[in-house]
Amino acid sequence: MINDVDRVRIWLEALRRGINRTRIDKPFFTAPEQQNEQDLVDAIVDVMFYDPMEREQIRNDPLVRMLISNEPGHYNFTLITAMGVITEGKKGMELQDAIERLEKERGVITIRSDTGTARSFDYNASKIEEAAELAVQMKRPYGIVGYSQGCANEMHFESMMLSGTPDQQKIFTSQECGMVCRQLLFSAANGSVHGPAGEAKVHKLITMSEDFFKYQQGYFSRAFISSTLEAVNGILDSSGFHKLMGGMQGFLPDYLKSFWGEAQHLPHIPTCVIRGVLEPHTTPESLDMLSNQLTKQSGSSLHDSQVHVYDAVGHPIYVRNRNMRILKASDMGGAIQRTHHWSPLSEEVEYVKTNRDVLQASFDCAKDRHIFPFVDVNARFGIIRYVGVKEEDKEVVPFGLPTLSTPLPGKHKNLM
Repeated sequence: MINDVDRVRIWLEALRRGINRTRIDKPFFTAPEQQNEQDLVDAIVDVMFYDPMEREQIRNDPLVRMLISNEPGHYNFTLITAMGVITEGKKGMELQDAIERLEKERGVITIRSDTGTARSFDYNASKIEEAAELAVQMKRPYGIVGYSQGCANEMHFESMMLSGTPDQQKIFTSQECGMVCRQLLFSAANGSVHGPAGEAKVHKLITMSEDFFKYQQGYFSRAFISSTLEAVNGILDSSGFHKLMGGMQGFLPDYLKSFWGEAQHLPHIPTCVIRGVLEPHTTPESLDMLSNQLTKQSGSSLHDSQVHVYDAVGHPIYVRNRNMRILKASDMGGAIQRTHHWSPLSEEVEYVKTNRDVLQASFDCAKDRHIFPFVDVNARFGIIRYVGVKEEDKEVVPFGLPTLSTPLPGKHKNLM
């Protein structure tokens, strides 16, 4: 905020104005040099975090008040990204500015996985494996940032590598250049209500279409009907349609239960998460319908327009087994933020930005928060090392220490 990166001052001022729901004549965030440091901390906590109890907990944390930053220097670390269900893969621009700042300040090189739009877990996991092979060639440990359904692809990659060939296991578990941490942004690894709701609508559409076309049979020639059926069958039998269905099944509960029932993960890899809840002053106009649709379908407004806060966690919710307990123990949780599902995007959403979005600064949010805190906290606790630090000098931090538990659905009923 002090350096006004990503127009953060305007964004924070818009959040403050939206929360108070009144016109504020006196600026606060736009003139931080005129404010007391601790007042700025309080104000940032108030406008960024959704849950009043979490806000109070953060505000009373003495470490927050001390504002201790990591020592300057470069990290011995490589970042791999696995973006959402709609992505351009290695050509994507998600979080591009933040990634460039991370490389400049911390020497962290980022490799974008060449995942595809609406492709299956297996396909996208294989693309993440290709990115991991490149990271291993750099002789540096790596971590993975998953976004939306990219989180499920990332989790599938880990399970595939751990149960794979010796060469695959070496890429994943090597002490010198293996995987050391993960970050889940608005995770859809537990699915979304959009999945089963969409499936029910498709079934209803098929039934209605059948009734409609049966009635129309008497008005069209046999040749026209035959050509229409051939065109429909051609679409349904096409490679693109089957690839699309393979990608969409990742949102369905039955498929995810099967996936989590067989998945396996290492116990020592910590998980950071970012979750969000939409409010009127943080909702982009292009997400209005999707947000209202999800609220209506699920009966809950505690979501970011695509996944609910109790689903967007770092462990499986609807399957209970040994692997669930491993992931839950390594899930460090994350306070619920006042934001939307598209907050990592910038250039990709320029064509849908409206005047309301500009006034609310809906897409001007701090992009650094999606990766910088994740990298810095793992460096602070020794998971990520600085360049030049030898293995024998690394401080061992017992991973079994108690961590903040991730809130379950029952704990959110009294929010706001």
